[in-house]
Amino acid sequence: MGSKICFIGHLTIDEINYVDGTVRYSPGGTAYYSSMTSSQLGSRSRVYSVIGRDYPEGYLRTLLEAGVDIARVVKHRECKTTRYRIVYKDGDREMFLLEAAPQIVVKEIEDVDAVYLGPVACEITIEYIEKISREFKTMLDPQGILRKINQDKRIILERRIDINKLRRVWILRLSREEAATLTGEVEPLKAVEKILKLGVGNVILSMGSEGVITANDKEKYFIPSYSKARVVDPTGAGDVLGGAFLAEFLSSRDFLWASCIGVSAASISIEDYGARAVLSKDFKNNVAMRAYEIMEEAREIYL
Repeated sequence: MGSKICFIGHLTIDEINYVDGTVRYSPGGTAYYSSMTSSQLGSRSRVYSVIGRDYPEGYLRTLLEAGVDIARVVKHRECKTTRYRIVYKDGDREMFLLEAAPQIVVKEIEDVDAVYLGPVACEITIEYIEKISREFKTMLDPQGILRKINQDKRIILERRIDINKLRRVWILRLSREEAATLTGEVEPLKAVEKILKLGVGNVILSMGSEGVITANDKEKYFIPSYSKARVVDPTGAGDVLGGAFLAEFLSSRDFLWASCIGVSAASISIEDYGARAVLSKDFKNNVAMRAYEIMEEAREIYL
């Protein structure tokens, strides 16, 4: 049996505006993509979330059919689901928060090998992150605790927490922009070094098409992006990377291989809309095959 992982964060409804003018509505959120990915790769995934009356039953059914335990997803009839508008243009992405569900309150977590915290709209407090990090092996995507909402509902990144409060986090997965916001270091390698010095166990820093830096106190690698990937929809790619990395790292304890599995899974996910590629029957085998190619190009780095 695979590792048992619980994922905490808002399941969202995403209105995605593509460069060609197409608009699609899709399930989203770190908890959605990462739990589904880890489940597809053999882990036993459980999601804790809060949704509103407007969350489509079909989205929940997709998670359930992918093997994700959704029994702890709470539906509030009196509120709406967290909803984002995502606009792609000129190689950039703009995000707007249209609705926000209530904070998530998890009174007890039982029988898990790791916890993946994936807040997207401040639904998890920094105090809760500290608490969980003391009690469990915890992976954190900090995007949701770094976001500030402008008057026009546009999302910008702002350092809203004391970085020292993350020192017990086992795995920190973040983008280059989030790393710069959190650490004050624009150069990715310097940001990684600063995070590791805090005591964070492992860092995964995504740089889009430029690749990924993965590092801990013993191993540090540059993992290139998969150059043959055909980009259709990059939404959720970082979350897929995180879910794949965590599932494989818990299983094999091989840091480099888990890093390549993560990058491979992300490269496959962007080749179709939403989570279609992750849900394909050949996903697990394709991830492994592509990971071998990626590992041949990976290289050790020094901070």
